[in-house]
Amino acid sequence: MKFAALLPLVAAAAAVPCTPKYPTTTIAGIEVVDTQLVRDALSLIKNSGLNDYVVKHQIRSWLFGAQQLNNNATLKSIVDPEAQAVTILLHDLGWDMSPDSPWTTKEARFEVDSANGARNFVRNHPDGKKWSERKVQQMWDAIALQGAYGLASYKEPLVWGSIQGIAVDYQGAGVFGINQTIVDQVIAEFPNDDLLTGTNETFKWFCETKPETTYDTWVEGWGTYFVKGYDATGHRQIDQFRTVF
Repeated sequence: MKFAALLPLVAAAAAVPCTPKYPTTTIAGIEVVDTQLVRDALSLIKNSGLNDYVVKHQIRSWLFGAQQLNNNATLKSIVDPEAQAVTILLHDLGWDMSPDSPWTTKEARFEVDSANGARNFVRNHPDGKKWSERKVQQMWDAIALQGAYGLASYKEPLVWGSIQGIAVDYQGAGVFGINQTIVDQVIAEFPNDDLLTGTNETFKWFCETKPETTYDTWVEGWGTYFVKGYDATGHRQIDQFRTVF
């Protein structure tokens, strides 16, 4: 765990009551929460227009996030595992490239599309309706800030506790308490051989089809390097200052 997250963890442990007890099951050797809300979130992404690589990425990220809770009793006492599961499972709804996507818009960054889609799912689910508005907001924040860990690490435990699971799927063993044995057993069941290629193609697609949502963001580089005719000049904050100084 990064040092930036230690102080919020200590403070939250003292301030937040123990999380609810949920039924559990085992997937890829990892104990995970098993509620109807989580099962429905999992079913949603499996039966959506999302590419298979995105679905596997979200499932692996969830498993890594769950294992982080299993590894740390203090963290598990302050991060609601059901909320973490739903957050991670739905964090890339905005990667749906199908023409009739119920989540992807032309106007919003993919992080916002994903966060809005997850919020709508929870608010319209019989069990999700029982969530407090604070929990729903923290889920939204975690998804919207998934590419900005430097900011998210100062947010509530559910926020950075969800993003850490996502990070492991790209960074691999050795981060946030996940060892190579865990990574290997998850990848054996949900292969990651298409993760980087799929991510690259998706980010290129954002830059090609909705470039206005990528300018001055961390996705901009994909347009600059891979998309012919893409030019962020004039759309960035720095460009406003360059006309003056």
